[in-house]
Amino acid sequence: EMKHKMKALADKPQSYFRIPKEHRSRSDWKSVSRILKEGVGRSTLPCVKLRAVVDAAKEISQLDSEERSVFPDASFFDGKMGTITTKALGADDFLPIFIFCFVQAKIERPSALCELLSVMCDPRKMSGETGYYLASFHAALTHIHELDLTEAENDLSIIFDT
Repeated sequence: EMKHKMKALADKPQSYFRIPKEHRSRSDWKSVSRILKEGVGRSTLPCVKLRAVVDAAKEISQLDSEERSVFPDASFFDGKMGTITTKALGADDFLPIFIFCFVQAKIERPSALCELLSVMCDPRKMSGETGYYLASFHAALTHIHELDLTEAENDLSIIFDT
């Protein structure tokens, strides 16, 4: 079921994931997805996988900041350009972006991987940055697992980007 959902979500635009307009990436967050795919999906050591989760999360903030500083008033998503209000990336904005990147990374067996990372993570790191981003990884997995694709397909606000 998870594999089916990930495949169905792979071609969805950023708006589908409810990424706010001011935080949509012109690059479709490709650098973040690449970090997840290569560092989490392809590496063999759990510590490298965990480091990649943290690196990917940091790349979201870095890329968002860079794209906002280069074109602070321009919005290039969905082929449209307009004036938008720039604001800092908060936790409520971060998670939809992370979920989008998680899907784009096409990680195989994400549920087993999440379990492995949770078990292998040093308990002392669970209350810090690593723990926060591992929890975000778990939240992304849970969101996708619980997503009702038929209900989401019928949500016109996603289609009309509201």
